[in-house]
Amino acid sequence: MKQTVHLIITTLLLSVFSGGCERLSQQANQRKDIILTRTEQAISAEVNRFAFDLFGQVSTEDENFFISPLSASLALSMTANGTAGATADEMKKVLGFEDFSYKDMNGFFRTMTRELTDADRLTEVGIANSIWIRQGFPVRDSFKQLVKTWYLAMIEELDFSSPLALETINNWCSDQTKGKIDEIIDEIPPQMLMYLINALYFKGTWTKSFDQTHSYRSDFYPDQGASQLVDYMIQTETFPYTETEYAMLAELPYGNQAFSMVLVLPKPGIHTDRVIKEEMNLPTWKGIVEKMKQSDRKLTISMPKFKYEYEKDLIPTLQAMGMELPFIEGAADFSNLSPVTGLYIGLVKQKTYVEINEKGTEAAAVTIVGIEKSAGPDDPLQFTVNRSFIYIIKEKSTGVILFMGKMSFFETQTP
Repeated sequence: MKQTVHLIITTLLLSVFSGGCERLSQQANQRKDIILTRTEQAISAEVNRFAFDLFGQVSTEDENFFISPLSASLALSMTANGTAGATADEMKKVLGFEDFSYKDMNGFFRTMTRELTDADRLTEVGIANSIWIRQGFPVRDSFKQLVKTWYLAMIEELDFSSPLALETINNWCSDQTKGKIDEIIDEIPPQMLMYLINALYFKGTWTKSFDQTHSYRSDFYPDQGASQLVDYMIQTETFPYTETEYAMLAELPYGNQAFSMVLVLPKPGIHTDRVIKEEMNLPTWKGIVEKMKQSDRKLTISMPKFKYEYEKDLIPTLQAMGMELPFIEGAADFSNLSPVTGLYIGLVKQKTYVEINEKGTEAAAVTIVGIEKSAGPDDPLQFTVNRSFIYIIKEKSTGVILFMGKMSFFETQTP
């Protein structure tokens, strides 16, 4: 049976403290509720719906994975502001903003970008957005102003043909994630005109920490194959707890409990995929959250401690979820981003990092969206023969083939 760990960032109720001067330091460190308007509450629900949709789709593609739905939402929503027509409609529908204006959508993300970082002073959260533009590529001033205002994005124009451009972009990602994700791209293709990037960083210490002296090694049982020997940590404490038809759930808070990790453990004999299919959805999740607010139980929690890195091309995933037009050359409409025609999304990639140990959790994500241009009749198409190739020598008028070859590798050549 595979044990699946889900890192869920949630906000809980603010505890109100009163008292004298001896409690001022304690009060200064208390968690802070994020107050949302009614519209923002509705948008928040749709953001979580997208999170579960994305989680469900990725689970059909990969066995092990670690994603940041929030990072993906931020990068894609920032990009959606540059779309128009059916392209805009499609992006907003998949992202969950079909019934909301851009102002509502952007306002929600500005609130979250500002407030999440200050929700708990004992937990570190960093959110940053940036846009990198190929030198000479015209971007509408209205779009630049919009992403600066609503997404607090840094905008910089670079010479994409220079190696320094690649280094600059990767260094920004590394800085925002405390070095956990130090490379998001390894080259800048000639057709790439712009990158829109979100970086998300989280570091939290357990409210109830694990004693390292009690850690041990034992078997872990995957869904398939033989058991594996892994490192475990263990503690006995009271935690929010509930059960569903297919799973047991425990909530482990960080810091002053503004953030927490919810562990979803399939019941004996239940496959993880069944839990995902039947219960990892927004309506069920809402019920779980409400139950856990009202139900504590003393638990002896044994869980693996581990470090894991993951990288995902999200274009096929988003296409499977119904987002198709933005990726189609000649069909995508990015007229609100630039007067240049033929633009489309050629890259959506996310890289993540997570480490869970006795002290707490450190996690990071970078989501990058790349805007490219369809090759026009006067634009050179890059044709670099740097991998296995076939070559044929023929006569033009008759088509007779004289020679045919395949080159997969080169013999060692002497000078």
